[in-house]
Amino acid sequence: MCQLAHEDIVIEPFAPALKVRYEADRWEWSHGRHGRVDFATQMEHASEFALELVRGANPEFDPDAPPPLIPVAQLYYRDVPGLPWPEKFDLLQILWCPRDHTGTETDTPYCPAFQVFWRKAETIKGVLTTPPQPDLGLEHYTPNPCVVSPEIVTEYPNIHTLPDDIKTDIEAWEERSSDGARYSSDFAHAPGWKVMGHGMYWGIYDPYPMTCECGAEQLPLFTAATGEFDGGTKKHWQPVEEADTEWSFADPVEVTIGRGYALQLYYCPDSERHTGRSEMA
Repeated sequence: MCQLAHEDIVIEPFAPALKVRYEADRWEWSHGRHGRVDFATQMEHASEFALELVRGANPEFDPDAPPPLIPVAQLYYRDVPGLPWPEKFDLLQILWCPRDHTGTETDTPYCPAFQVFWRKAETIKGVLTTPPQPDLGLEHYTPNPCVVSPEIVTEYPNIHTLPDDIKTDIEAWEERSSDGARYSSDFAHAPGWKVMGHGMYWGIYDPYPMTCECGAEQLPLFTAATGEFDGGTKKHWQPVEEADTEWSFADPVEVTIGRGYALQLYYCPDSERHTGRSEMA
């Protein structure tokens, strides 16, 4: 369950049937009931319509009750080498709340909020036939169901974290490159959804250390991205299974972070019990 405070610019019904009605009628409902209004008021009225649909379908709906989380990734250690603490765990489960949040010291505002579960598969004795689902959520925070086929790649540190002499050498190499290759987009950071590595490409501001409450520097664990590649990364980073497919498989998960960014989850290497941190870039 999500115990954090939400700050919804707009909210939608999560149930597929209600979502269909919401998408078909929200603007007609808003304009017919209130007249033509500015964008912010349209968002407010659309959220009112979503709440009306949810209350009609579920009379016991409590908008203040903590909503259930939804699954984002389930990774077995046998498929993803290098995950932390293999002597203790063999399964990593990552969930999030598919709404915008006010933000905390460890959670990013106006983004989904992660929760991480380190497990031993043998301790899981049953699977729910009807997992709980939230009444409200955002379409662009709801991942498409996907079967994961992990591909191992090599990444390199963010150029802003390298010593000045190495940065100078890289810049000189880029100038000499005949095919316009760039260190950051072509070699350092794989785009898309991934685990571990050097994390995301920081496009909003320069990277800074993620420090745990214990004082240790936290490390990249999981990246949720807007798409698997784009025009600047397709050449070197298109997944093997989607090679030469142009744009038809560029965004199989169909999650959008911010205005097309990525959301990075960090973990503390000193203990799985320490709270992870997230950042959007």
